Amino acid sequence: MNQAEERRCADNNIDRRYFLGASAGALLSAGGAVVSGAEVLTSRPVGDVDGSTFYRHDIGTAPGRMHEPSVSPDGRIWTSPLDGNLWNYHVGSGEVEITDLQQLTGRQWAGLHLWPIAHENSILLCTPKLPQLWVWNRDSNQVMRHTFPHANPSVYGGFVVNGWEHIYLYDTQHQSVLKWDPRKHAGENFPCPYELSGTLYMSFVDTNRSEIWGSTYTGNDIVCFDVRSEEWTAHFKCPLSNATTTPGGRVFNGTTLYVSDHLNGRIVPLNIQNGEWGKAIPLPGYRDWFGYLSGGFLFRDRLYIDHSTWTGGTDSIDGEQYHFIGSWTIFDPQTHGFSRLDYPIQDGEVLKYLQSDYCTTWNDELYLLAVNQKPPRTVSVLRSNPME
Repeated sequence: MNQAEERRCADNNIDRRYFLGASAGALLSAGGAVVSGAEVLTSRPVGDVDGSTFYRHDIGTAPGRMHEPSVSPDGRIWTSPLDGNLWNYHVGSGEVEITDLQQLTGRQWAGLHLWPIAHENSILLCTPKLPQLWVWNRDSNQVMRHTFPHANPSVYGGFVVNGWEHIYLYDTQHQSVLKWDPRKHAGENFPCPYELSGTLYMSFVDTNRSEIWGSTYTGNDIVCFDVRSEEWTAHFKCPLSNATTTPGGRVFNGTTLYVSDHLNGRIVPLNIQNGEWGKAIPLPGYRDWFGYLSGGFLFRDRLYIDHSTWTGGTDSIDGEQYHFIGSWTIFDPQTHGFSRLDYPIQDGEVLKYLQSDYCTTWNDELYLLAVNQKPPRTVSVLRSNPME
């Protein structure tokens, strides 16, 4: 910890022990400054990796946590608590609009896993439970259904990249990447050819390399699909015992993936050129204030890692039903240093019940989503830039 971080910790009555391993009891009340009233709640990372101030913006209430977000070209973050409603949050104005999908489409959406994918003026309503792709044209306010190119689809979600002609979806039942033409409303399916140890989920797009990386999540496979050649080009298996892996962010320095081992509290470097796995890097606070770590979300060359209380099976670190929490780890691949970023909390809130597990970027700013598990179930956005 540098001098600036030590002063910041002192100012907020936070010590290094808190970052490295707050006890389960301490986690109930810790979390940076607690501010009431109209004053903006803020938080800064604590640890060896410096970072900017984050600003909290409360935007409503919801029955459950917000799922995979996507940002449209007009700066709206699209997400859903899976109650049949589609939320959008405008990052510039702070405006929130909630769309009743049953009223919009004429069918029930409550309980369906929904990954809304924003592309130009349309929202693709991706869910693995429906056999067609529903697309909402926001300009015309019309919803159309389109047929997938393969039988028995289970299309979970996907990715939009600015400048790319196609959208890349993926199918968890067929272990495949689906190249989708958003103008012709047609696709081509590319099944993964490798023998895998579990269900395949694609994790992120490395835009510089035109690659989509994924993993089996509860298994130990890491795979790559090359968008330019339209071929699967890599398959790695982590040799560590009981590894459950997901790669994060991008390929660093042209050679290295940093792979989260979800339930073992560590990040494992993988050299994708020679297939060698490096020495595991343990995360501070494992089995103390968190049991699970995600694959990392890339922001300004660092990985932001969310956490839950889950320790495997039906177990958790606090004996309660496992759930996501309001603390993130920031990992710097250049230094292998860590910091902890806590959601700032209001009077009466408990940090560990602020379920925060997804984020997205827009114009080089980061937006973390959270929903308080306890009433009144406040929905908030933690932003790397303040509201103007």
